[in-house]
Amino acid sequence: MAISWQINDGMIYLSGNPIEVKLNTTSIFGAGYKLCIELSCPALMGSPFVEEIAPDAAGNATFEISGFADQPMDHEFQFPAIGVSVAHSALIFDVGIRVGCVYKDGNGNRVVSWNSADPVVTLRILKGKLRQQELNVLNEMDSNFQDEYISMGKFMTHLPNNQKVKPGQIQKLWFLAPGTESIESHWHCLVKFYHCEIDHYQIDGDVTLYGIQKTDLSTTGLCEFNVEPAFMGIPEAITYEAITEFTFWLTDDLDADISERRRWIVDNDYHEESLEFLYLNSLSGIDPLWLTGSRVEGLKTESEAIYKPVPVGSGMKASSLKTVSSLGQRSWDMNTGHKTRQQMLALRDFLESRECWLIDPDDSTRLIPVNVVAGDFNLYDSMEDLHSLQIKIVEAHK
Repeated sequence: MAISWQINDGMIYLSGNPIEVKLNTTSIFGAGYKLCIELSCPALMGSPFVEEIAPDAAGNATFEISGFADQPMDHEFQFPAIGVSVAHSALIFDVGIRVGCVYKDGNGNRVVSWNSADPVVTLRILKGKLRQQELNVLNEMDSNFQDEYISMGKFMTHLPNNQKVKPGQIQKLWFLAPGTESIESHWHCLVKFYHCEIDHYQIDGDVTLYGIQKTDLSTTGLCEFNVEPAFMGIPEAITYEAITEFTFWLTDDLDADISERRRWIVDNDYHEESLEFLYLNSLSGIDPLWLTGSRVEGLKTESEAIYKPVPVGSGMKASSLKTVSSLGQRSWDMNTGHKTRQQMLALRDFLESRECWLIDPDDSTRLIPVNVVAGDFNLYDSMEDLHSLQIKIVEAHK
């Protein structure tokens, strides 16, 4: 049996985009002959999956396997944050693939023949999806998700660099290394501050925080980083008001960058209103969002009543309509507050997110699951100097 296989777009994929495995055979056994593929992954329901396709006249068959891996899953993340780096092996699937053929022997019996007992290749599949336009741009460039994000050391987010953040707000970044070998990664956080008194000296300058984590990427999968100078160990003498910006990146044991550098600007201005969200982005990461616009909190109630005749001679407390069930759902009608054009356009992931959480404004250690009410949004108006958006959030409970 001579069966060859080909995967054009690397070994790391997003489950929501096409994943094609192409097979070719030089041995055609006549009518009923098919090429087949087996996918095995203990984390996927129904595994192993087997699919069969009859080859064309040239012996080729193409299998699109993303549907097997694009299954619903719970996206775990750390809240409240405990450590700077957290490994999440459950957020990525290692899918083994082996190939073979199906045919009928001389007695008319069905035969399944695999070219090996073990998978010929293992793909790493991350729950997520590139938008079609972004995917088309990569196709035009003869590139793919692995080349654009993993090999380039990008974090799993569409948020722009240099965005304004709330003092003390923990930023989340998600990173997947390109290989499966053990790697010693160092995290760095460069903190810039001004007019800060340390040991009775008034200084301007910066402080670099760093940490070391040796990670076996063959089992770690997706790595979550909780980035915030005070949380990461900045000296207590440096107050929130003194920090003007901070930058985070990863290096290897030779001090060479293995990730992009992400920079945040700390907004130390006073804001009367402040709401924080966490939401699932399209790349399988959890992103933070800070809104500073005005808000109105509401409550939508539903009830069901039945009629019950009032007994003769009843007093004032008796009623003829009895409520048998009652439900309530909180809502928040809010403005985003002023944002840059890039920040407004980056709101798309939040508005389209399948899972969102509001950090309880009355208790910052609690999350409230919410949904963004669908609508027709104007993200950017070229006639305006300042941009904002009115959105409605509803509690994901009744």
